[in-house]
Amino acid sequence: MTNASEAVHNTFEWFERNSGWAPPDPGSIEEWLADGLCRCPDECIVEPGMPCPHGLASWWLVLRCVDRADRRPPVPPEMMVPHPRRLDPGRADFVAIIDAHHGALCAGRPGYADPATGLFVLTAGSLWDNGSCCQKGCRHCPFVRREPA
Repeated sequence: MTNASEAVHNTFEWFERNSGWAPPDPGSIEEWLADGLCRCPDECIVEPGMPCPHGLASWWLVLRCVDRADRRPPVPPEMMVPHPRRLDPGRADFVAIIDAHHGALCAGRPGYADPATGLFVLTAGSLWDNGSCCQKGCRHCPFVRREPA
């Protein structure tokens, strides 16, 4: 089965081969999330953090992987998704965690308060800017090998 980071990578490859970039409006995504679902670029309906049967990520997850407030070198989109060993996309609070991460990235903050524990969590952007893995098990570490869970 495809994990979330592989699905994001597959989706960007799909954009290259197909219609390109045409994301839905924020209101549509909010409606889908209110139902606990989301659409993928190929119109499959999935849970927000899960890939479709064709290996593509949901629009919600794709859009959460591309924003960055500054002009520093971009983090490859598939590296913005936590490795499933660090954050299971099936967790009930997965959407809240990724949204908190996204909010911190867009605001240019180095991290966010975990929605469940209140602990400070560094963003993938902050960790990427460090240049290498610190080996401390960070949730959003962009340097964790992208092997299946």
